[in-house]
Amino acid sequence: MALLVTSQLNQTVREYNETTGAFVKVAASGGALGDPLGVVIGLDGNVLVSDGQTNQVKRYDKSTGAFIGVFASTNLSGPTGMTIHDGVLYVTNSNPPQGVQRFDAATGVNTGQFVSSLGNPSPRDVKVNPANNHLYVLYYNMATVETFDLTTMASFGLLMPAGSPLGSGGLYTPSAMAFGPDGNLYISGGTFGGNFGVRRYNPTTGAFIDFFANTGSDLNVPIGIAFGPDNNLYVATQNAANVMRFNFPTGTFMDFFVPAGGGGLTEPFHLTFGAGAGPTLTYTLHRDCLNNVDDPGIGWQIEGGKVLQNRKHVANYSSVKRMSCGTKEQNTAQLWVTLFFLGKKPPENITLHGAHDFSSGGEIGSVSAASSAFSAHIGKQFKRVGNTLTIG
Repeated sequence: MALLVTSQLNQTVREYNETTGAFVKVAASGGALGDPLGVVIGLDGNVLVSDGQTNQVKRYDKSTGAFIGVFASTNLSGPTGMTIHDGVLYVTNSNPPQGVQRFDAATGVNTGQFVSSLGNPSPRDVKVNPANNHLYVLYYNMATVETFDLTTMASFGLLMPAGSPLGSGGLYTPSAMAFGPDGNLYISGGTFGGNFGVRRYNPTTGAFIDFFANTGSDLNVPIGIAFGPDNNLYVATQNAANVMRFNFPTGTFMDFFVPAGGGGLTEPFHLTFGAGAGPTLTYTLHRDCLNNVDDPGIGWQIEGGKVLQNRKHVANYSSVKRMSCGTKEQNTAQLWVTLFFLGKKPPENITLHGAHDFSSGGEIGSVSAASSAFSAHIGKQFKRVGNTLTIG
């Protein structure tokens, strides 16, 4: 895991050690990258960068930072913040058509758009709230957040009143948001005169909670924010070109994790943790068959069916459980599961190895093998509870 930060003036993404903040390498460059704004880790572990100048999402090799190709471009205009959730890439459009464009995170195919209920809101960031599975879209011009249904793409309305120009809790020109370890919503923004920083809001009611982190100097204009593996809050400031770190849960300033201009950083915009680690995948398994086969070693249990993601049939699965004298006493079985994804020949796939507990019905283990689109998940843990399978 590493810290990736977009660097606008030298048209790159910079990588830093997640523990020390030391510069590691240029994580993305070339491919006519004009204005790197958003950055996420793709399903294959490579780096995806939104280019506000060419209106594209570009893909870069996770090891070398070399340009691989344009991953997505359909209907993009001023793309900024991005997020990946359940195999879907969401990209904000700050220019018309303003809103959020939705793409298949494996293929880059556009699958629709979320339309803002406000005129000229200039969306800058997008996240999925894991607590309610709603899409949250941050509006720069209106200092508010609109939420949407992931499946129907219908709006649930504004989370807090639109700013005119100041929003709830003094929010102004917000650029990024993140869900914290406490489940609350954190948003960067503010005004000159000591009001720049990160504000905290109730993710359900939109109520302002507090001014969580004050970046202090007016040079430290907060843009990108992310919670790190240490649960602390990291804030990229555009004018000073640094990354500040604030303690969670107190909000106390800790240090300049990346000093001004460290590693060649210029005008940072968005940042993310997790180079080389694909996002969490969540699937629903719909069983079509279950067969028990006895043999001298005790027996096999063979299961198969459909794999659903956001209620869409995306793959088929085959599960094999081996019971023997070595597992009977604990009422368990060795487990092999392979997911075969639709759309390609031969199909992209993920293979899981682990154990099945017959008492609870639960399954745990790790990804033992995967094809190119899912190679970043090799070695990641999986868990199955009921019909829900989570990888990562």
